[in-house]
Amino acid sequence: MKQTAGTKSRLGFVTLLLLAAVALPLLSCNNSGMSADMKNSIEQAVDAAMTNYGIPGALVGVWSPKSGDLVLMKGMADIGKNAAMQRNDRVRICSITKTFTVTVVLELVDAGRLSLGDTLDRFYPDFPGADKITIRQLCNMTAGIADYSDDETFWETFTQDPNKEWTPDELVALAKAQDPSFAPGTGWKYSNTNAIILSMIVRQLTGNDIGAEIQTRIADVLKLENTYYPEGTAIEGAHAHGYLAGDNGSLVDGTSLYNPSAIGASGALIANLDDLKVWAAALADGDLLTTATQAERVTLVPGSYDYFGVPVQYGLGILSCHGFLGHPGDGMGYTNAAFHNPTTGTTIVVLLNKAPNADGFMALTLFVELAKIMNAADGE
Repeated sequence: MKQTAGTKSRLGFVTLLLLAAVALPLLSCNNSGMSADMKNSIEQAVDAAMTNYGIPGALVGVWSPKSGDLVLMKGMADIGKNAAMQRNDRVRICSITKTFTVTVVLELVDAGRLSLGDTLDRFYPDFPGADKITIRQLCNMTAGIADYSDDETFWETFTQDPNKEWTPDELVALAKAQDPSFAPGTGWKYSNTNAIILSMIVRQLTGNDIGAEIQTRIADVLKLENTYYPEGTAIEGAHAHGYLAGDNGSLVDGTSLYNPSAIGASGALIANLDDLKVWAAALADGDLLTTATQAERVTLVPGSYDYFGVPVQYGLGILSCHGFLGHPGDGMGYTNAAFHNPTTGTTIVVLLNKAPNADGFMALTLFVELAKIMNAADGE
């Protein structure tokens, strides 16, 4: 979910036990074939991010066929229990979920169940301007549909009743009540509403919720054993706690505070480091799609767009940044990024257990630093 400094202030309304201090980071790492200098460069970038943003814990993986591999497990997964981050800890991956949702849609395109040129009126004729909004535009953020998470009513309910079970129809209704950002196809604006609408289309076509389709079409096929779509507020199995910025630099444990239905197909998925390593490569290389559909996926919207302060280009549910393809995610106490460079074969996954932060998109900013290091080493 997109979150900003304003979001941070809203989250401050939540009254929970504030954790006044963060334990000093602990470090564990797995290093395979990577030079000491490169390892130090990566570790310094991670340390700087954790210090600058006050991040309790980090899981960072870099895998390069040319330059070697490194996995860092730093800091605390659970401050209250003084528990260190572990490699298999699950986290909420937030907007990385969009890459899964759009992949399901593109698989249905490959199956001939719909086309990228189909307009929304085929599925939801009562949506304003539905006859002008295409599936492609929903996938690449050029539909102009307002973001339901920009609505003040949403935030009032979200903070006052964090356990509320949201339906996709409720979320889309909040977007319908707002003016469009622009006419379809005439601009670009990141909107969580698009993924919610796509999930509703998937249900129309398959009879299944998006979580079930992600499980059978992606998680089962790629053997992503720690990736799942949650039904409640808790995270199953071993996991890192997610922290929110509280008052006066304190932290609030937001791990199970909010019902993930509030972000649904745009951000609800849970996964771990190694699953995202597999997924980032499969996503960027198009392993689950036909060659033609993957070519459509990586056809980028013309121009460079500011994404939380980072210039990016956007395809069909996928970002392009410094030669890498993937997506970041931010919210509910977690900030993440999972990217793969199809040219060099390098994969970078960043999982941090604090969000949001008024200073920017922490995981995406750290990913950019790591991408620069790896591109220089890999000869890009």
